[in-house]
Amino acid sequence: AFSRVDAQRSDWLAGRATLASLPAARWSVHEWLHFLDGMPSDLPRGRAAELDAQFALNGVRNAEIAFSWLRLAIRAGYEPARPRLEEYLTTIGRRKLIRPLYEELVKTPEGRDFARQVYARARPGYHPIAVATLDPIVQGKAKP
Repeated sequence: AFSRVDAQRSDWLAGRATLASLPAARWSVHEWLHFLDGMPSDLPRGRAAELDAQFALNGVRNAEIAFSWLRLAIRAGYEPARPRLEEYLTTIGRRKLIRPLYEELVKTPEGRDFARQVYARARPGYHPIAVATLDPIVQGKAKP
């Protein structure tokens, strides 16, 4: 199944297939994760917009798929994902699902500002272990 997803992703990235032609409606959660996580880390903003337009990824409610999408959207600088990202970071508390998003956000000055604003609102709802992990990341004091 993953080999097929890899081929379909490659075909779309190379322009040999459209997103509409992909059998995404039949994909399992794991296939979706494999599809999104296999995207290039430098996916252009326009390609992220295509993914969102075709699959309504900003509206996906599965936390794992949303995580993969939001990480991809941050890397692509896809601004329309920001409201969903803010909602996600303020309603999801699992460290494994929020830490990588904050780590991606703080890589740019704009992302760092956004992360700090959202984190200030979300922090009171996070578990103390998550707070201990995230404070140094968001405050810029994380060890390399």
